[in-house]
Amino acid sequence: MLTRPIFILISTATLLLSACGGSSTNEGGVITTDLNVCANQESTNIALWDYMKDDYFWNKQLDLSTDPTQFSSINELLADVRSTVELDRFSFAMTEQEYQDSYINSEFFGYGVSSQLNEAQNGLKIRYVFDTSNAAKMGLTRGAVIRSLNGKTIEEAVEDGTYQSNDIWGPNEDGYLATVTWTDTNGLERSGEMSRSKTQTNTVFATDIYTTNMGKAGYLVFNSFVQRSADDLNTAFDFFKKEDISELVLDLRYNGGGYISIARQLASQIGGSHVLGKNMINYIYNDNNSSSNYDLSFDLVDGKEQLNLSRVVILATQATASASEMVANSLSPYIDVKIVGSKTYGKPVGMSINKLCDHRIFAINFQTTNATGFGDYFDGLPLDCAAEDTIEHNWGDQRDPLLKEALYLIDNNSCSDVGMNLEQTSRSKVLSINPLNRNTM
Repeated sequence: MLTRPIFILISTATLLLSACGGSSTNEGGVITTDLNVCANQESTNIALWDYMKDDYFWNKQLDLSTDPTQFSSINELLADVRSTVELDRFSFAMTEQEYQDSYINSEFFGYGVSSQLNEAQNGLKIRYVFDTSNAAKMGLTRGAVIRSLNGKTIEEAVEDGTYQSNDIWGPNEDGYLATVTWTDTNGLERSGEMSRSKTQTNTVFATDIYTTNMGKAGYLVFNSFVQRSADDLNTAFDFFKKEDISELVLDLRYNGGGYISIARQLASQIGGSHVLGKNMINYIYNDNNSSSNYDLSFDLVDGKEQLNLSRVVILATQATASASEMVANSLSPYIDVKIVGSKTYGKPVGMSINKLCDHRIFAINFQTTNATGFGDYFDGLPLDCAAEDTIEHNWGDQRDPLLKEALYLIDNNSCSDVGMNLEQTSRSKVLSINPLNRNTM
């Protein structure tokens, strides 16, 4: 069996990994770690540029007049590439330590809370909170609204610029205590302190069971395809198997992607007997590397329980990208895939995780298609039923517009009147191209 490097499918926000047989190792290719090359920025940039000219998916669109020695960092060079290649919104680099923390160790340094500014610009809506974080211990949940930080209201912080600069959160120091006042999902005002520290980043945020006209429906909120996700998913699917669900609502609204091996596991656990052993995706490389093109089949290499579902309802926003989109696209030739919410981001391409000196390079080097050959969704996967991500309720609350619409679809096999109005739902803003910057503090 041919051994292949780890690949990653990450939107502007996450990775995707794959190898022949679904590798669970964490090492991809090496561009160079030569100390003489790594000793200065110019030679490091030249090494990256040489790699891009051969392996980059859109290598024929590179501006060959570019002088790589003129850039102060490899991310600055990759930003220049993105600015000249129309379809590339994705290529980036991170340090080796950032890669290990985010994707291998599942660690995050901060308060462990993701937020976004509300429309009135006087509060921060809580999108999610990591289970073991100091924010969770303090009592913050999804749907809460932070009103002030360290004695300053959010409105004041927007006006004086400390919100935009992140200074309102305080110094990036281990143990720093931030004072917080917030309104919880019941409308009650609360206050407390949370400290910066390293926290584990769980990838399953919620699981639940609902009774529908079609039987039991499972609900799974899945946030990223990283190394620990294999175990997180197995725990969730053990629960769903025990409950004997016949429908699944898969909430990928903020999931920007990750390892292809985890996408393979998730899709295989959902489809089970409908998909196992069948073609999942086709890898397509540039003309220099077309001999590397190959097909990947559904397989439960790392997954255990399978649900054998004939339908899955996926909750999505424009932040739903990459490996998340791959799950939907790869299952669609075999089972009924419904997308509820808003159009996805649009990333049918991925990258190998290559080491360059003390960095990991995530430069697009392949495209994927499903078993029918479809992979042209740079504008996002099409929507079935519309719903707006209002961020007013905690996970699993049936008043949440996306979940409410999904359960209506399962009960009635059609969209609600609201869900049929596709034009009413605006595309949500993708927060960042870098997976290390997702409005998470």
